[in-house]
Amino acid sequence: MKNYSLSQTARRSCPWACLVVCLAVLLGGCQSKEPPLSPEAQAVKKELLGEMGKLTTALAEPVARQDWEAVHPILQASYEEMKKSGKVVESYLAVLDGNGVMQDRFPAKKIEHPDFRNYKSVKIVLNEKRKAQEMLYLGGAKIFILMAPVLKNDQVIGAVAMGFPEEELQRWKVPEKEFLSIDFNQ
Repeated sequence: MKNYSLSQTARRSCPWACLVVCLAVLLGGCQSKEPPLSPEAQAVKKELLGEMGKLTTALAEPVARQDWEAVHPILQASYEEMKKSGKVVESYLAVLDGNGVMQDRFPAKKIEHPDFRNYKSVKIVLNEKRKAQEMLYLGGAKIFILMAPVLKNDQVIGAVAMGFPEEELQRWKVPEKEFLSIDFNQ
């Protein structure tokens, strides 16, 4: 009688045990971790975050006042300093207002459509207060953008963007897929 009772209990609990094991396996499999960044990507992330931090801090007051003429010398000085250090060489720096409209760019270049509010990265930056990167095509060439919010009293008042040509990523030895996967918010 004892064996019959144990056998019945085992039969009843076996489906539950299988269900629990299957759920554990499924949930464990769904929590896949991103592969770690290469040393080159880690170095690029560190450099870009440092430069972006300096830029957003320097631009906070002029952007808050919408003093676009005061923005230009800041962009120029930052661009020249980055070029001089040689670590990060962007093709341009740009400042957008809180509506996603480009207000200034260095080096200066006429922009036919300065309204970028519908770009994925701009939406993330302006709506979520997060840094974002994106690959765009400009004149048939790939341009990689890193964008960060400019904040005043924890409110997004604009954004700053760094644009890099594809050749720059190659010089950094960071594949485009890896660059686009970097989480610049951690």
